[in-house]
Amino acid sequence: MVVVYFDIRPKRKREDLYDREAELKEFEKSITSGNPLTVITGIRRLGKTSLLVVGLNELAIPYVLVDFRGVNANSRMDVYKRIESSINEFFRENRNLWEEIKTELKNIAGLRVLSLGVSFSWKEEKTDLIALFRELEKYDVVLAFDEVQYLRGPVGSEFAGLIAHLYDYSDLRMVMTGSEVGLLHDYLGTDDPKAPLYGRYFHEISLGRFTPEQSRDFLQKGFEQVGLMPQDELISLAVERLDGIVGWLVLFGRKAMEKGLSERLIDDVFDEAKALAMDEFENFLSKRPAARNRYVEIMRAISHGKRTWEEIKEHLERKEGKSVADSVLARLLKALVDSSFLEKVKEGRNVYYHIPDPILEACFKEK
Repeated sequence: MVVVYFDIRPKRKREDLYDREAELKEFEKSITSGNPLTVITGIRRLGKTSLLVVGLNELAIPYVLVDFRGVNANSRMDVYKRIESSINEFFRENRNLWEEIKTELKNIAGLRVLSLGVSFSWKEEKTDLIALFRELEKYDVVLAFDEVQYLRGPVGSEFAGLIAHLYDYSDLRMVMTGSEVGLLHDYLGTDDPKAPLYGRYFHEISLGRFTPEQSRDFLQKGFEQVGLMPQDELISLAVERLDGIVGWLVLFGRKAMEKGLSERLIDDVFDEAKALAMDEFENFLSKRPAARNRYVEIMRAISHGKRTWEEIKEHLERKEGKSVADSVLARLLKALVDSSFLEKVKEGRNVYYHIPDPILEACFKEK
């Protein structure tokens, strides 16, 4: 049995990636046309990493992929070790290139050359990452940084400055992905003249959720691959409740392989997905303890249909029994939008807020 669509790991081959042909073509065009920076955005669990890896593998281009999820952005050691690990994985997978480049690497400050790989320094004599990446440039290597919005504070600014230097003074092609779209745009300096990357063009590819028709087709084909034949009613219920988020559809398919198909399984997957979604939101709240209750009430209000600025403000004021300044509400909403827990939608002259992940929305409907 070959598991393709329901494989929980990022996809690596074109035939394993469901119905992202337009985005894949756009990505490949951006890379082959020599854009110095390509950015892939979209809310959590839409397959950004899969698009990135499949696209680079299809082009048969050597690439270094650094995953910054969960990195301690206040620790230069943590950031450097994350890059070091990815560089060494790259050398293990490209031994011929390693044999060609290892002698030149010995001349890079703060870099120790090992038998197969390198060791970084991050204190007095920091590894010269610019020099390292410029050596990789000679071999047409693409630099890819997954979930780069996790790089914040002084170390994040330092890394953004490094990217800006490579953008200006090298022919390297770089790719970034981000699930917290507003924070990624902040990192890229879209609206901040003081940001290291401000004013530099990047080609952005935005992933959307599947339509109901795509979700249904994805599940049907995925179940065919693993030899299961669910009833149409079960597929319809899963599509309705999981609502186009491919990560949740994959989780449902994977659990069905283990436990068999049933309506109860959809409830079980829904409960597991809610726990995962709330863990992520709790992580967001843990960094903002003073405003915790207000963030929860905003999410609760929107999940119950109070989607306009005025409705959200009224809800908060009723709960607190006092006025809430417009500037305060603006900051709260911006933080939620930047972290992709909310989306801001314009319909004509009206502006609404909604929770893009149906699982997370369900969590707050129950509160």
